[in-house]
Amino acid sequence: MYFTNFQKAGRIGKLKLGGKDQAEVFIDLSEWLSPVGGRKPKAEGLRLDDQGRLLIAESGTGKLLRISPDARKLEVLADSYDGYRFATVKDLAIGSSGDLFVSSPLSGTVYRIRPDDGVIGVLNQDLVMVEGLSLSPDGKRLVAAEPDASRVVVFDLPEELKTVNSWTLVDFSPSGVEPKGLAFDEIGLLYVALGDREEIRIFDLEMGVEVGILNAGGIAETLAYFNGYLYVSGPDGIRRIDPKSKRS
Repeated sequence: MYFTNFQKAGRIGKLKLGGKDQAEVFIDLSEWLSPVGGRKPKAEGLRLDDQGRLLIAESGTGKLLRISPDARKLEVLADSYDGYRFATVKDLAIGSSGDLFVSSPLSGTVYRIRPDDGVIGVLNQDLVMVEGLSLSPDGKRLVAAEPDASRVVVFDLPEELKTVNSWTLVDFSPSGVEPKGLAFDEIGLLYVALGDREEIRIFDLEMGVEVGILNAGGIAETLAYFNGYLYVSGPDGIRRIDPKSKRS
């Protein structure tokens, strides 16, 4: 398991699941990247690709990074669009065809990147200040959390690079709840972390309905699903939850 801001901002930690080893430093981005306009490197979203390389949404200086499994090679896959540097980047998702989706809430943009072709495009036609991203298991829909608007939106993904409008899956605005992290399980249920509400809501994307609630055991900002467990992170650390035993 890889996790952000280990001991300090910009440092990525690594921990072997199921073992007794202590967490160790995987890479310190401050040793590889220079500050930009006073902004220092800070990691946000993390994903592993099918070659075991770690992809990082680096929000401090606004870059999409790719790190080799041995942490000896760092590549900047994208840091600008149409001649303008990214304002910031918060999260990313990896498509089945190798497309990378990156959220930039300050610019109201979701970027669609094809690193092998050197192509950077924009996915959203409407203005969305999304942060957390997750791709449905079939790879056909990108789900995005928009905390400022208190909603979760969905993009039906076209094969070609063109902009599309999102549609709202969940509107929390009457209650002011701010959705944060997102994750799908293997059967396609969507888990939505609700920050300081210390809850995780479960939704059936196909039916468009809520099917359960989990007690997150603390502030829930980021989610990951692996081998039947949800890994939930917040300012107080990382917790592992069995969604089947905690579901109500």
